[in-house]
Amino acid sequence: MNKYQEILTLLNNIESRYGSIVNCPEDDPDYLRIREFYPSTGHGSSIDDFEYRIYKLAHEGYTASEIVRLVNGNDGDIYNFIKRHRVRLKKVFKYQITTPSGEKYYVTNLVQFIKSYFKYPPYQSNRLQYLKTHGFKVSQGKYHWKFIRNGSYYLPPYLDKPAVKNGINSYIYEEDC
Repeated sequence: MNKYQEILTLLNNIESRYGSIVNCPEDDPDYLRIREFYPSTGHGSSIDDFEYRIYKLAHEGYTASEIVRLVNGNDGDIYNFIKRHRVRLKKVFKYQITTPSGEKYYVTNLVQFIKSYFKYPPYQSNRLQYLKTHGFKVSQGKYHWKFIRNGSYYLPPYLDKPAVKNGINSYIYEEDC
């Protein structure tokens, strides 16, 4: 089911319960789900707001598909805007690794981290177990640039060694290498 069909189904549910969306309370679960797709922007939202939101989310480290989900607009228009204006996207990190000394590393690939940290590839096939036996804590999730603290290390796939985050503008893009 695509986004349009899902919203239409939710709208039909609301209208069957309340007669009209106008009569729907704002805490109704179906109404809240619709607002996830189409947040209330008020009157007068413009193209500048659309472009600003795309640049802001890209700067904060969201992927193109996440930006499409979060920005109110046509999916194709958003993808085209990102491509046409060459909006630089940051990597979303898959792992947060805490060393025994408390340093935090954000990485997309455990093998790459082990090679850069230990200077040799691991002999064990299970990289997660290898790190845990050396006292590291590994958490898996989606770690966006915006939520990584200053002073933490990050290792995107195109760098050989980790870099330190020193503010929101300190990200090293692949084309800058």
